[in-house]
Amino acid sequence: MAESAEIPADSTPATPAVPEPDRGTLAALRGVLADTNFTPAGLRGHWGTRIEAALERNNAAPALWFTRGAKAGLPVLARLFVLDAGVDWAAAEATFGADLLRDLGGAGLLVEGPDGIHATLDLKPYAVPVGVPRYFPDGRPAGDVLYLFSDHGTLTRGEVAGDFVLGLGGAGRTLVEITPRRPVELAADIGCGCGIQALLLARHARRVVATDVSERALAMTRLGAGLAGLDNIETRLGSLFEPLDEPVDLLVSNPPFVITPQGHTQTLEYRDGGKPGDELMRAVLSGAPEHLRPGGQTAFLGNWESDPLAWITADDTDVMIIERERLDAVAYAETWIRDGGVPRASRRWNADTAAWLEDFRARGVSEVAFGWVRMQRAEDGSVPSGSAESAESGETVGVGEPLRHLEVISGPLGANNAGLALHLDTRLAMLQWLAGVDFAELVGTKFLRASDVTEHRHFTPGAEEPTMITLEQGTGFARTFDTDTALAGFVGVADGTLTLGQVGAALAQLLGVDAAALTAQLAEQLHTLIPAGIVYPAGE
Repeated sequence: MAESAEIPADSTPATPAVPEPDRGTLAALRGVLADTNFTPAGLRGHWGTRIEAALERNNAAPALWFTRGAKAGLPVLARLFVLDAGVDWAAAEATFGADLLRDLGGAGLLVEGPDGIHATLDLKPYAVPVGVPRYFPDGRPAGDVLYLFSDHGTLTRGEVAGDFVLGLGGAGRTLVEITPRRPVELAADIGCGCGIQALLLARHARRVVATDVSERALAMTRLGAGLAGLDNIETRLGSLFEPLDEPVDLLVSNPPFVITPQGHTQTLEYRDGGKPGDELMRAVLSGAPEHLRPGGQTAFLGNWESDPLAWITADDTDVMIIERERLDAVAYAETWIRDGGVPRASRRWNADTAAWLEDFRARGVSEVAFGWVRMQRAEDGSVPSGSAESAESGETVGVGEPLRHLEVISGPLGANNAGLALHLDTRLAMLQWLAGVDFAELVGTKFLRASDVTEHRHFTPGAEEPTMITLEQGTGFARTFDTDTALAGFVGVADGTLTLGQVGAALAQLLGVDAAALTAQLAEQLHTLIPAGIVYPAGE
């Protein structure tokens, strides 16, 4: 047909080149996305929550059925960019218009195949979470929705190629939520992939450097920046910190941390770092401090097989690690083999499982931990004054040494209406504050109870005294703490008017116990409750 001359034929190479539309074409595409309500809410409203749930289970079949025969607008965009399916020429032209359809074809983003027009890349809308700025540093509105390019993945294509560029997954969403969002001059995203972190950093950093070992990933990031109308992101090719030629204010990374048997399974660039065991994460954590400006911070995700605090030796950098999950060797192997799109019970599945389990057995590894890493370099480059306990070793770092804190916190999160990153900012600040005060200063401090804390008293029927008292948190990590009468009494009167010492003395008189011993006990308990956000030091 005559129209096909406007769109190149789909030769379907294993890894087609990343299209390079010009800024005008991308601006026009952005207008179509906005006009058709191509947003997470728009798609969910179009096909409903049941089909949305199927997509979240990596099942595209119901959505493909629902959008069959799409004629224009949102259904056409959904088939092309989300479902990797074809649409007829008339539907594509009705959606994009003849001129934009021609330009997208010329750039290689749309091609013609046997069953109609196809998109060569995945393009999905992402609802920007609370806590991420809605304006760029120059004052322009940034909006509530971000669009991300990536390769079509296991939703529609089964196993993926080695240079496959992953779209936004669970790990990427988590990194978005734990990243500090204060305005900075220079930020860097190490291992940028599809560009999600770099595109959001551009909302509060005047300059962003995005690095990756994959030219394809860098091209995706540039394409996403072009669609967003950004010009403050620079892409650089290289491994880990190699491309950084100056220290930065904020360093984020969702690195290729997956622990993969070397030489025995397919290597996927987006997840496999090419090093045995957790050596890649060791390199990331040990090397990060020297790439931070004074006061600079990091936000990382990662896996580790041993205590990661041992890898960080910089004496001018505080570290807070939150371990969120542990998987045994079998569950870990299954998770990442499935992630690569390998069919269950296939010959490949069985061979990969054997390789993973043999690798863990040979190195004596039974579990792998996953967690979050936040670092902060001292403002003046001096040694922070701190002490903390490692959840792995139980050893306490003494006063005058940098903060080293690792804590295991699993389970669901609370309702963090201001964003999880803000809670982590406060948590780190409280750990640093605790590390820098001595016992006398702590006893002389006034405290204020957080507004989301509730107390629950549990009684045996007919009993006058509770069998258990708990403090429950609504935000943060939504934790529940078993407590005693004295601590419950302290939290109950923590309104910012009385010091710990004053409350301890009053409670000791009521309970008929030694005041000094009770105050010391409360001080020890506060080392858990303060970072958790149950109580805070009251301002003057």
